[in-house]
Amino acid sequence: MARSVKVIFLGGVGEIGKNMTALEFGDDIIIVDCGVEFPREDSPGIDAIIPDITYLRDNMHKVRGIVLTHGHEDHIGALPYYADEFDVPVYGTALTLGLVERKLAERGAGRIRLTQVNAGDEIKLGCFSVEFIKVAHSMAGACALSITTPLGIVFVTGDFKIDNTPIDGKKTDLQRIAEIGAKGVLLMLGESTNVERKGSSTSEMVVGQGLESIFVANPTKRLIIACFASSNYRVQQILWLAEKYGRKVVLAGRSMKGIVEVASRVGELKIPKGIIADGIGKLPPEKVVVIATGTQGEPSSALNKMSRGDFSKVSVGPDDVVVLSSTPIPGNEKSVYDVINNLFRKGANVIYEAMNEVHVSGHAYEEELKIMLSLVRPRFFMPVHGEYRHQFKHAEIARSLGVPAENIVIPAIGEVYGVGKSLKQHSNVPAGNVYVDGVVLEDGDAVVSDRRSLAEYGMLLILASVDAASGRMAGECEVIARGFNLTDDIERDIAGVVRDTVNGTDFDEDSLGELSRIVKKAVRKLFYRDRQFPVIIPIIVQD
Repeated sequence: MARSVKVIFLGGVGEIGKNMTALEFGDDIIIVDCGVEFPREDSPGIDAIIPDITYLRDNMHKVRGIVLTHGHEDHIGALPYYADEFDVPVYGTALTLGLVERKLAERGAGRIRLTQVNAGDEIKLGCFSVEFIKVAHSMAGACALSITTPLGIVFVTGDFKIDNTPIDGKKTDLQRIAEIGAKGVLLMLGESTNVERKGSSTSEMVVGQGLESIFVANPTKRLIIACFASSNYRVQQILWLAEKYGRKVVLAGRSMKGIVEVASRVGELKIPKGIIADGIGKLPPEKVVVIATGTQGEPSSALNKMSRGDFSKVSVGPDDVVVLSSTPIPGNEKSVYDVINNLFRKGANVIYEAMNEVHVSGHAYEEELKIMLSLVRPRFFMPVHGEYRHQFKHAEIARSLGVPAENIVIPAIGEVYGVGKSLKQHSNVPAGNVYVDGVVLEDGDAVVSDRRSLAEYGMLLILASVDAASGRMAGECEVIARGFNLTDDIERDIAGVVRDTVNGTDFDEDSLGELSRIVKKAVRKLFYRDRQFPVIIPIIVQD
């Protein structure tokens, strides 16, 4: 028998998003989550970033199944891109799988075997047994996982909070978590997203109260409320308030309409009869509330289009109160505030978190993380789901609660740990970013690097011909610049370097490609001094 359970980190550590972890023992592997990371400003033209699954491809015969903690994009979003590669069952709760089905249909991906579970269910996958445990989060169907291995229990918190007044009445099952902790937990993987926030997170119910105060204070205004489409508890409260105050609800944004349909179909969203309107039509402002996508300033979202005047169904003006029921994800601040500024310019009154209690987090704060650690009482602890600073702070909390420092490890992407009698790094596997631009890019790092260079420094296209008989330049080269300030002096310098390089290099027709690489290297040296790095494309032909 193997002496340790391998824990393989393919995403979700040292970063926010792209959550994916695998457990391996002997001939069995199970995968926990398969998410995306949203593209950053330094990834131009990229739709999504997904985990590198090279190790899983090489060991696909061992993979017994995929278990999903919940249905947010950073936990399920990569599945459609890898659907054709995983011929294994995928387990999740009703809303989680409903959202997976929707994403598969959007991409036209091959159907994977989806198996619904409920909180409290236990499944067997090879040598692993996985129990799904109810936890509160910002969407329904979220679960922690108690994974029984041949060497002990691995407890995965997933994304969670401890909400004593949840909208659906389903609290984090602290009793069951305590029972599992009493059995003895070998290893805990604990989410770290909000570790820097002191105290405890606010209940989702508080958002309902904050939103209701806006309904009451603006009886003659049209209300436009932007929230994450997947935040079904938030949407539920808006629907209840619309019914209470006699307003029709208009859904704006493709994902909002789609996710509301899924949540309603699986019973996680109760839509009052007749409350949804197909469009605003001639409805007076005081009779309408619009629920829109676009809390993160996404260019194609409904709210962003409204702020630019490009959304045909809603024209924003002084009769509107716009509510952003969210906080900006790190990196999205500028996009979000651009939208807010544009909405103010159009005369709307804009309310966001800094001004009112219109958003609460779905992630545990420091005190809730302490409660979870105290209940689970793991022998070994690994902080996950956060940047390094979050993981570091979570590790400090674990130490303060009595977990020995030598039993705590902060993992990084691509690292493989063996856990049993000890917790030690076993090896490394290929890992990192796989970029999606409509399709999965084969050499994504190079593509993104070129795009960054193009955006920052521009491009130089160098056209030159050489005489076949003499092997020397035939005339002068032509230099075409795009996004680069090509002065006469620089153009002369480039022409001189190209001429000297070609005339000083032995080549034949079969080695023109190599000559182009030599020319590219020589021209690039011209710009080292000024720290400029344009994309250089030499095209050399033979006369």
